[in-house]
Amino acid sequence: MEDYAKCYIETFHTGIKNTKYKISGQKLNSSSFFHELNEKIKNVKENEGRLFFFGNGGSASFSNHMALDWSKNGGILAFCLSDSAMLTALGNDYDFEQCFLEFLKINSPTSNDLVVTTSSSGNSKNIVKVLEHCKKNKISSFGMSGLNEGNKTEILSDFSLFVPMKTYGMVECIHQLFHHIFLDNYMGIEEWNKTEPQNMDASNFKL
Repeated sequence: MEDYAKCYIETFHTGIKNTKYKISGQKLNSSSFFHELNEKIKNVKENEGRLFFFGNGGSASFSNHMALDWSKNGGILAFCLSDSAMLTALGNDYDFEQCFLEFLKINSPTSNDLVVTTSSSGNSKNIVKVLEHCKKNKISSFGMSGLNEGNKTEILSDFSLFVPMKTYGMVECIHQLFHHIFLDNYMGIEEWNKTEPQNMDASNFKL
């Protein structure tokens, strides 16, 4: 009988290893990609810029999670449209395809900010509208996608990370890993060099 968990874990590793990275359409390896992304986020910090995270469903949860972690631990003010009143108001007054874009426009993003989108398909219409706006207005973007190569997120994002897997669970799990690589790399957190666990309690804070 096939060991389902073993197959899943091995396939997960394959997905991570085969992930594709591009900056402005140019292919890079993971080291160069995350180095350049880290330089970008340093620039955001230096210029008092902000982060805006967008996603639907499970990707909305990751976006909300990372907006919290970047604001609290990374020291960069980060936002996610997770307020139900705001979300439903924008969805009702415009439409669901426009809700993320209208939220972004309310916050008047500039070239000092970075917009981060997470979409398993890369083609969610509300995500695409955000990325089109960013491209048109010279606002930097980092888009995570999967499932089908050549999706709109891949094409529109300044920083593109594509997970070449065929199922949502696999793509979502790998996206979450890369979200933490993005943050931990910036914060200089190295699990492999740790001698004691992190403690996030304010009275005994240890990264």
